[in-house]
Amino acid sequence: MTAAGSAYSLSRDGTIHYWLPAGWFEVTPDSIEADRAVWLVRDDYAGTLTVRRVHLRAVDRADLGGEGLLQVAKLTAALETSSKPGILAREPDRTQVNGRDAVSYDVEYSGSGDRTRTMLLESGGRVYAVTALVNGGAPPEAGREIFSVLQSFLAAMRM
Repeated sequence: MTAAGSAYSLSRDGTIHYWLPAGWFEVTPDSIEADRAVWLVRDDYAGTLTVRRVHLRAVDRADLGGEGLLQVAKLTAALETSSKPGILAREPDRTQVNGRDAVSYDVEYSGSGDRTRTMLLESGGRVYAVTALVNGGAPPEAGREIFSVLQSFLAAMRM
């Protein structure tokens, strides 16, 4: 576990430097999912922040054409909403993170009431999904706080 605000931490795959937000703890070393480069949990368990690599085959990259990250976001959003009962609450939309092209979208899960905001970024030929999850049982203000932490996390993240 890394102490909040101590220094930059290094992701499991060694490509991302990030700050641990105040009021959060790290469980990355405890994760058995190899593609989860970073996994953070809010102290009250109202939310999580994960960074995972999105694996694309070379032929898939060629099929993306000019759509790039936007097409990847459409594909990952479709997979997310089909694997659990969820709806796309906000369509994938282009944005910028630290001067890099990015795409974000939101999903709401009907069974649990969980909400996620995912940002897709590319670095060094790799695509990463940075996702903030708000637990369905969390107080209403927790969602705004967790999505705000996502923005701060992204602003401080170095790839």
